[in-house]
Amino acid sequence: MLKFLASNIEQVDLALDHISQGDANNARFGLMLIDNVVEITLHQLAKDKQSEVRSWMYRDEPYEHTDALIAALGQHFEAKVKFARNVGKLEVEESETLRTFHSFRNEVYHVGVQHEAILPVISRFHLKVACEFLGRYSPSWISYSPGMTLPERARKYFKDQKSFTGAIEEYQDACAFLRNKLAFDSTEFAAVLSDHLDEVIEQQDIAIDMISTEGLRKSSRDEAVAETMAWKIAFTDKGKAFAQAHGWSAGSVFDFVKWIQANYPIPIKMDPIAAWQKRNVAIRREKNPHKALKKYRDFMTQTADIRAIFEEAHAQVEQHIDEQIDRMRGK
Repeated sequence: MLKFLASNIEQVDLALDHISQGDANNARFGLMLIDNVVEITLHQLAKDKQSEVRSWMYRDEPYEHTDALIAALGQHFEAKVKFARNVGKLEVEESETLRTFHSFRNEVYHVGVQHEAILPVISRFHLKVACEFLGRYSPSWISYSPGMTLPERARKYFKDQKSFTGAIEEYQDACAFLRNKLAFDSTEFAAVLSDHLDEVIEQQDIAIDMISTEGLRKSSRDEAVAETMAWKIAFTDKGKAFAQAHGWSAGSVFDFVKWIQANYPIPIKMDPIAAWQKRNVAIRREKNPHKALKKYRDFMTQTADIRAIFEEAHAQVEQHIDEQIDRMRGK
């Protein structure tokens, strides 16, 4: 178990070195290191409880979180977080934040989504939250063998490397030290998230403006939004099934799109920019970094499909403009 604690400290210490560099690539590496040590500790927490429960076989009443424990011993991060929250090792806000960090980690590692603009501040907050959780982990016993050698980065945090007296306390002190090593400003954190959303929303604003003023048909921004959404939905399986079930008979392609626009529960029919900007103002003013992160993540997740539709339509308008220019040049 001592090796486990020392390995945790070694990994966080290494992550700190990278996150301290302040650039996106080092932050990305730090994010993955921290997420890994959090997941390992969540799993160990479940294993500890499993051993404890097995030692209580004589009890008349079953363990109240048995189902959650079984799930936590599997491979899903969500189940591990849920169990830690059930047994009081994570607060609700912390558990939500760690799940968000894990999703960021998956995106930068598996999907290739980079989050360049926010990775440096995200990784700093990740380290802070992770160290607070890691510092609360306390095994009921410490095992070590004579002559045990700790990982090099961890040695400086454990004073007595012969008997390891007070190793748990030294581990917890190390977590606190690493948590406070990097400055973290919740106001700055919210501002960076909000600045990034300013850029995201501005690009959408430009897209909607181009669609409404430079498309095949000039229209108001509200009309451009509704028509763009209708065109996208009309030829999906859901759109076709809805038309068949709700009385569409026959007509031209344009008639069908207009019918979809009028009858289908399109998720957005008006220019969303003002509402999105209002949501972003709330993020910039948020003092609680957990809430700021949740609001940011909710916005990005909830608007992802809509933003992709506008971006695609914007690209089509730009292609149309390029074709018109080429035609005028005789190409």
